[in-house]
Amino acid sequence: MMQEDIKMAFKEILQEETSKIDAVIREFFEEYLKSETISCETQGLENEKFNFIAQFYSDLKDYLSFGGKRLRPISLVMMYKGLKGSSNEIYKVAISVELLHNASLIHDDIIDHDTIRRGQPSFHAFYADWFEKNLKFTDQNDFGLAMGILGGNLLIDLGQEAILKSNFNLNEKIKAVSYYLKAFKELIDGVVFESYLQSLPLDRVSENDYLTMISGKTAALFQKSLLIGALMVDKTEKYKKEISNFGMLLGQAFQIRDDILGTFGDPKETGKSTESDIREGKKTLLTIYGNENSLIQELYGKKDLTKTEIQSVKRILKEMGALERAKEKALNLSEGAKDVLTKIKLNEESMNFFMELVQFVQERIV
Repeated sequence: MMQEDIKMAFKEILQEETSKIDAVIREFFEEYLKSETISCETQGLENEKFNFIAQFYSDLKDYLSFGGKRLRPISLVMMYKGLKGSSNEIYKVAISVELLHNASLIHDDIIDHDTIRRGQPSFHAFYADWFEKNLKFTDQNDFGLAMGILGGNLLIDLGQEAILKSNFNLNEKIKAVSYYLKAFKELIDGVVFESYLQSLPLDRVSENDYLTMISGKTAALFQKSLLIGALMVDKTEKYKKEISNFGMLLGQAFQIRDDILGTFGDPKETGKSTESDIREGKKTLLTIYGNENSLIQELYGKKDLTKTEIQSVKRILKEMGALERAKEKALNLSEGAKDVLTKIKLNEESMNFFMELVQFVQERIV
């Protein structure tokens, strides 16, 4: 295939697989709501009380529909298909990693005090606003935070349930849940380490610290998504080492590019502010590389930063080469991912897809 044809095929696969993933997520929640309806009717709950429970599930479903690239579940599916898997049951398994990913986003927004996600209110901010409009006659200032914590927790549980409800062999499902739970643990480890790094002065955080942190926070879920996809078609897990390495390298590159977009992206494209990371003093590779500059040390994470000071931080990161160094690191990791990928015997469509996915990560603007 010509390179332009491969790129076109990649876009078509993303579009087609995203539609399938979205449809399975909707179906999953609709079935769950039906089961909850029966349960609540059996318990004799009043309509008003049940309606709130139903709304909560419906709001989670809506939250999942507010954009998102679905790269993790699509990667799971394409690894499965690339190793000659053919059952549509793989989509039930695939949505598990998207539910876990969104659970982490809900909790991240609480930790980071972010009120916007994908151009929409973050989940806890949505419920804080809902409380103001509907239940203000009571005193519960943390209602939005409570709903955010519970919503994220519920999605984690539902992710496991999605795997177990599929029609794959029980042993395969148990192993897939094991990978899922390991991804969850490693994700938590990464966020715990990130929270610790946030408490340190910038000059005490190294590149290795950052890479260790994102290995858990971001790369682990990419890695386990691919491993689950492979497992459901190949019980021997012949390419486990290569798939693990590929997922880790790709996930690290993805997060570095994501952090770059967090400072230099277009908010209209990304749906997020390019000021919040600077205001919060988030430890990214950009600022670790830029730490040699005294003005970066003074301004980064300073309370009540002005717009002018924020622009100064961005300008300095560019002028001193921190931005280019971060891009180069992401590129090197991506190229390493490509090298590992060639060792996995995938069919042509999946091999082309993953090669283009690496390229997408290198070039992404959203």
